[in-house]
Amino acid sequence: SSIVSLSLTIVVMYFLNVFLALISMIVFPLFFSITYLFRKIAVRLFKENRKTIGKVTSSIQENVAGAKVVQAYGQERRASREFDKANLANYNAMVRIRKFMATVFPLINFVTTALTVSVLLAGGFIILEGIPLFGQLVTIGVLSAYISILGQFFRPFMTLIQIQEVMASALAASDRIYTLLEEKVEIPDIENPVSLNGVRGDLEFDSVSFGYKFNGKNGSETYEAMEPITIQRSPQEVLNNPMKEKILKYIESVPEPYSSFLIKNAMRIPQNIRQKLFMELIATDPSNAPKVIDTILAKSGYAVPGSDRSQESPELKIGFSQEDKKKSSSITPKLTSPMILQMIKVLERNLKSKNPLQQPSSGGFQGQDGGIMSGARSNQSPDAILSLLANIEIPKDIRLQIPKIVSDAIKEKKRILEHERTTGYVLRDIDLKIPAGKTVAIVGETGAGKTTIVKLISRFYDINSGQITLDGVDIRKITKKVLRDFIGLVPQDAFLFTGTIKENLLYAFENPTKEIEEKMISVSKFLGLHNFIEALHKKYDTKLKENASNISIGQRQLIAFARALITDPKILILDEATSSVDPYTETLIQDALDKAREGRTTIIIAHRLSTIKNADQIVVISAEKKGVIEEGTHDELMKRDGKYKRLLEMQHREIEIDE
Repeated sequence: SSIVSLSLTIVVMYFLNVFLALISMIVFPLFFSITYLFRKIAVRLFKENRKTIGKVTSSIQENVAGAKVVQAYGQERRASREFDKANLANYNAMVRIRKFMATVFPLINFVTTALTVSVLLAGGFIILEGIPLFGQLVTIGVLSAYISILGQFFRPFMTLIQIQEVMASALAASDRIYTLLEEKVEIPDIENPVSLNGVRGDLEFDSVSFGYKFNGKNGSETYEAMEPITIQRSPQEVLNNPMKEKILKYIESVPEPYSSFLIKNAMRIPQNIRQKLFMELIATDPSNAPKVIDTILAKSGYAVPGSDRSQESPELKIGFSQEDKKKSSSITPKLTSPMILQMIKVLERNLKSKNPLQQPSSGGFQGQDGGIMSGARSNQSPDAILSLLANIEIPKDIRLQIPKIVSDAIKEKKRILEHERTTGYVLRDIDLKIPAGKTVAIVGETGAGKTTIVKLISRFYDINSGQITLDGVDIRKITKKVLRDFIGLVPQDAFLFTGTIKENLLYAFENPTKEIEEKMISVSKFLGLHNFIEALHKKYDTKLKENASNISIGQRQLIAFARALITDPKILILDEATSSVDPYTETLIQDALDKAREGRTTIIIAHRLSTIKNADQIVVISAEKKGVIEEGTHDELMKRDGKYKRLLEMQHREIEIDE
């Protein structure tokens, strides 16, 4: 309606006087400029306001949900201060919006007033001089009528600015929603998925590796496979490192497939082999290099892929695993005391000069181990020397002579190296077979990757390398929906939705039939859950509060267990599903589990002996090895006197102490 009103007003203005109408049209470029700036600034302010509102609501939700913890530790004032801080930020954001609006509308009023004055002045001079413009004379009556029309002409502009305010607020609110809706699927399904019929539940891990890497500048967590390290030439490195350029030219002149092998795998060759190999190649003609490479690699059990040696000796390895590299990284040349002291002096001079530790400018390729020819200690940079000292055991008599500035630098470097060693892969080259219809228990210390294995099977994450198969089919070739229909998962933290117990138990079914409801009751009886539900005032229609806070944790786990069994899955996964129940209830669940696992593949993650001792197979994984270290039945593992036995002995010791 504002646009229609504006159009009709313009027609009338041109009808009254063309010259005055042209003067009035100046408002359009001014209005468009103001509108552009208004939208740009207003949307930014409203977005900031939406973020502060989110922090306020998040603070309220967190403090209400954790009210008991806040009270238990007497942190009411701290919670109040955190809320006040969030609320103050929201208040300041709202004040900035109001200040901006309080500036924009008076500005528009000023512009309209200035234009009205311009029209009056122009019209007044024309009347006084009596000069006709565009064949029209301006009379006092025309000017009076024109001034009245100007009020109607400017009114739609004010209305449109007010609409812009509402739109800016709506755009800021919807922006966060659209950001979520437009988020790309992290694990997409393939275009032509494989359909499965008559699934048995046979699972197999084939050289599976999985890990996280942090690539984003803002610390965002991205997920990618770790590729082989290759040697690359950059113009700046060539300029600063002519030695590297010489070695690259030498490698490129070596016959194939040796040249490509060295370029792609130089940083993966174990350090002790790499050092020996390149020291030999320095004095060897490129045409004779294949013979030298074959001889040195064969002594350590390796061969170049595609070479005659690899075909003649198929028992030789044609690749370097991460484990080979790790083993070699601990092999460092023996350093004499004078050499260590000399390195310490170099470091001390560099650190006292307040210059950053320099990267090597010569001495070979710079890789994760400090360079290909790491024997050239005299040419190493202070940073490379620091890395070396952090990786070796310094004799006690020398440790006492180390200046504090160097000692602190070595300690800090050790912390950094330890952090680098603990990040990356969570699981590495796992081979595991879980036969259909069998029960497998997975045990290990905290952080070993037990729950990660479960999440990989359900494809909540995709693996970095290797493959996981279900009945011989790679699970990446199956849609996530179909795959998860075969899996019944009882997580460690059982989450229940706000609603009735019945709705939570039948959550997997959109339109549950009478037969399914009968199955729900039979499964509840099966788990010993039925009696508890029947004792409630509304039985299965009892309303659960947010996250089922009106029932115990153990009762939540029982409902989650029943919810999984009702779907009759071919693969049942229990992730510490009995960790929060009492011994009597655990016995009921154990009896039910003994019956429920018949005819289905069952994976149990637990620490309690009673839960895992009857498993057909027990798999022990280690955080240090990032993989499987022991496999077998309970009796077999107890005889081995390994990690499994030590874990159980620690559990028994804790029980004896408690008694």
